[in-house]
Amino acid sequence: MRQDGGRVRCAPNGSGPYATLTAIAAVARQLDRDAPARRPARPVRRPSRIVLVLLGLLLPLADVRAEPSGAISMHGAPALPEGFDHFPYANPAAPKGGRLTLSLTGTFDSLNPFITRGSAPPFLRANVFESLMVRSYDEPFTLYGLLAKTVETDAARSFVTFTLNESARFSDGRPVMADDVLFSFNLLRAKGRPNYRLYYGKVAEAQLVGARAIRFTFLEPDRELPLIMGLMPILPRHAVDEAGFDSTSLQPPVGSGPYRVGDVHPGASVTLVRDPAYWGADLPVNRGFYNFEEVRFDYFRDGNTEFEAFKRGLVDARFETDPARWQTGYDFSAVTSGEVIRETIPTRLPKPHYALVFNTRRAVFADERVRRAIIELFDFPWIDRNLYHGLYQRTAGFFDGSFLSAV
Repeated sequence: MRQDGGRVRCAPNGSGPYATLTAIAAVARQLDRDAPARRPARPVRRPSRIVLVLLGLLLPLADVRAEPSGAISMHGAPALPEGFDHFPYANPAAPKGGRLTLSLTGTFDSLNPFITRGSAPPFLRANVFESLMVRSYDEPFTLYGLLAKTVETDAARSFVTFTLNESARFSDGRPVMADDVLFSFNLLRAKGRPNYRLYYGKVAEAQLVGARAIRFTFLEPDRELPLIMGLMPILPRHAVDEAGFDSTSLQPPVGSGPYRVGDVHPGASVTLVRDPAYWGADLPVNRGFYNFEEVRFDYFRDGNTEFEAFKRGLVDARFETDPARWQTGYDFSAVTSGEVIRETIPTRLPKPHYALVFNTRRAVFADERVRRAIIELFDFPWIDRNLYHGLYQRTAGFFDGSFLSAV
């Protein structure tokens, strides 16, 4: 058998050859017990030979071990082969350099994105810190090695083992070791955001199996959990104040990612500077990415102020979420001259949607006709025409607009 591109070890927990061997042995014992009642007593030779033949066929399978692989999928096998050059949607020849200015609404008072206290910039997680593996965004749920060189699991996915890339380094030059992974696991499970506590709470044991390898054993088999473990952030043990971790801080963090935190103006802006010594610059999963020398994020109190800054050329790019502004607001000179390009990019992903959700356990909503009547009272065509400039469409399903849609 094969799983995620590598041979799998069959687990003795009710599935695989171990379970089959147990069932065969039980049948053989039952045959021996029932034989005198069915026919005259004589040696039961043929069933025993059959059992021995089956045991001989299955015993080699029972000893099959999981092989380390550079990728893992939720379902099926990874699309890209071992040793692939770059992601299909990346341009490895993209020019590097320049400065990009982006905008956000709101403010920030912390540079720690892993705790609930305070408000931290959301872009730190993906640019300053790294995880063991990274997601391929043109596959449903497949991860490829980043800090981890290989991943290993079994058929039941009752555990996962990650072996680190020997070249992995934090931005201060210190190597990323399995002890840093274990430290991150213990720290985030104790003091991190609830999502870290939730998933790490499903781990029965985290065990170092070498200086650069760590194994997570789960409370119960879980097909998704090995991938989630691969997406958890890895923090440097030597550079994190464990006692004060759950307090807000504006101290620039140490990570292993392609950018470092540069200038910080509390509540107003953060500048990320590309690390010239970034260890993973030539990894297949990184080729074509992280091309700007500097990326500055400016904060604005509200969307109108942010848009006015964009119109004045203080911001280089933005995502528009207001249909009225999209339809009527982009009539300034930079648009007509071609300096600002307004473009809609199809993604073929499930679209965000608004909906009325009924609790059908209540008698009044159990009748489908009542639910249909209520939705008819919501005059979507009029609202879309008069408030949203006809830019919205009725949703036909949860996966509407994506390749998963059945309508």
